[in-house]
Amino acid sequence: MYIRLFCLSALSIFTLSATEKEPSAFPLGGDVSLGLDSFRSLPEGSWGGNMGAVGSLNLAYAIPKQNQGFGIQGGGSFGVYAWNGRGSTDTKALQLQGFATVGLFRMTPHDSGFNAGACYDWDLEDNYGVFNLSPTIAQVRGQFGYLVKGGNEFGLQGSYGTDKAHKHYSALPVTFKAINQVNAFWTHIFKNHGETMIWAGTPYGPGLMYTSGRAGTYIVGASFKAPLTHSLSMFGHGVYMGARSGSGDVESKNYAANVSFGLTYAFGGKKTGSRPYLALANNSNFLVDTNTNY
Repeated sequence: MYIRLFCLSALSIFTLSATEKEPSAFPLGGDVSLGLDSFRSLPEGSWGGNMGAVGSLNLAYAIPKQNQGFGIQGGGSFGVYAWNGRGSTDTKALQLQGFATVGLFRMTPHDSGFNAGACYDWDLEDNYGVFNLSPTIAQVRGQFGYLVKGGNEFGLQGSYGTDKAHKHYSALPVTFKAINQVNAFWTHIFKNHGETMIWAGTPYGPGLMYTSGRAGTYIVGASFKAPLTHSLSMFGHGVYMGARSGSGDVESKNYAANVSFGLTYAFGGKKTGSRPYLALANNSNFLVDTNTNY
């Protein structure tokens, strides 16, 4: 049923995009996306990952300042996972996940120059992890890059978990927190406005799963956008965080991974600063740690 709804919605977006010829000059732009998403994180424990469908909206508004590229952005996503229930606690309830992002950014209005953005992310979960808990987790995230002529941007991105979510499963205390991370990235922008991005880095700071040290060993990720029409594109993103050294059983539980793909419809965005610079929070840029994961 969910696959059918996804296909029908994608067809509707394609039909709408075929009638649009020029982007709006209004300083508001954004993306509406529908996709399929598969992820696992440290709270999954020894259980498998989660497969689901996700819809999102990411908006940006150019701040009037002589076309200097300043803008504000905000949006969110909603995903439905575990369509047949979760075996870890023998429940038939769906797993629901929401992300929200608000931020401020500056994109160069020229073919080269500095780009920068900072945002606050929330991760709202229901029936999450091996214990089917419902934490709300937050992080701050930033990105800084330099765009050179030819459509290549090089820079750094990072995030920091701002608080811990404390829950209980029976008498067992369970804590969640966003994993701090820092990555170097490279983005290439094609002449047809397609994009590819790759990044690599590491978690940093003390984690929850281990008594000392980081939550993982390394992080690698990539994303792409491939235009199909003037407004409609295919998108995809993915990430992998390597587990800490230990027994095979521990390593098999303590890694994180995400793969997502779908269709996105872009609107507006003719004015510099009216296209979102930062990606919405998702399972590739918002990794979660926990203190226990059977």
